[in-house]
Amino acid sequence: MIKIHKLEDGDIIKILPFIDKDDKITWCKDYTCAVINKQSIYDNSDKQYLRRISHTLYRNDGDVKLPVQIRYAYNIYIGGEIKIMNVSRTIQDIISNNPDVLGIRSNKHLNIVQEMKSGFPSWEKSYIKDNNWTPPVSDINSKDEWYSYIKTNQPDFDNHIESNNIFVHKQKLVKYLGTDMLGDLISDDRQKKLDKLGI
Repeated sequence: MIKIHKLEDGDIIKILPFIDKDDKITWCKDYTCAVINKQSIYDNSDKQYLRRISHTLYRNDGDVKLPVQIRYAYNIYIGGEIKIMNVSRTIQDIISNNPDVLGIRSNKHLNIVQEMKSGFPSWEKSYIKDNNWTPPVSDINSKDEWYSYIKTNQPDFDNHIESNNIFVHKQKLVKYLGTDMLGDLISDDRQKKLDKLGI
């Protein structure tokens, strides 16, 4: 089971990068998410199938809707271990507007402030601040130590997404929608590509 951190008021979060299987370093991974019968279905493909299905249903103004959210995932260090933090646009904007928080050698941390507005949590007063911390490596300037620590201890977020993506849960989506909209989109995309090639 992947370790996902549920944000709480007062959290002090150190953001760490992802180190992918090909050793590429990534600070943030965005994806689209829908929930069907309490099952999260993810789409991180460049085709944006979930968003396109949701927009089509909205335009058609029928009874079936598929609300989707764009989420942003981060590796974070909290409570002495690396977990995944999934956030919406509000916190993503706070991080984007303070790029110095994305530095493993700095003291910059994301400080979470939660307020309730109309019965829902609001994170808009969260902020970036210097906080003293004890890094999980003996030499904070050692690239090798950081690489080894993160690579060994980070949750396998990519596998989590792949195990719960739109293709894995295609039949659940078909049952919910009453039709194979994913299959239709894939066929349409293929036909457009063939038309472009003159085939």
